[in-house]
Amino acid sequence: MKPRARMAALALAPALAACSPSPHQAAGSSGNADAGRTALQAYDCGVCHRIPGVRGANGQVGPPLAGFGKRVYIAGRIPNSEAMLVRWIVDPPALQRSTAMPAVGVNEEEARDMAAYLLSLR
Repeated sequence: MKPRARMAALALAPALAACSPSPHQAAGSSGNADAGRTALQAYDCGVCHRIPGVRGANGQVGPPLAGFGKRVYIAGRIPNSEAMLVRWIVDPPALQRSTAMPAVGVNEEEARDMAAYLLSLR
């Protein structure tokens, strides 16, 4: 590598490192997956859903969420992206009026964290 190119690479390294997700942040997500797992438990999401890694999440009412990060759709109709999942977690009936999933008072930051955890389930 030429000296000028090496200097440029060294100068960019700290900036690129800052863009990498922390160990507690799911790749490609703006939320904290560890906090999301905690929030999923705190909001009793496991009463309705089976959620791997969430203590007591053995519900049979809603769909199991194993492998959620590989799914194409949320609720069978909504594209599975972080932004749409956050909107879904905050207010499911706003996106699909016929859903049985209620809005339970999750704020946007908590929803981002929950989405980070769910999207990490592969």
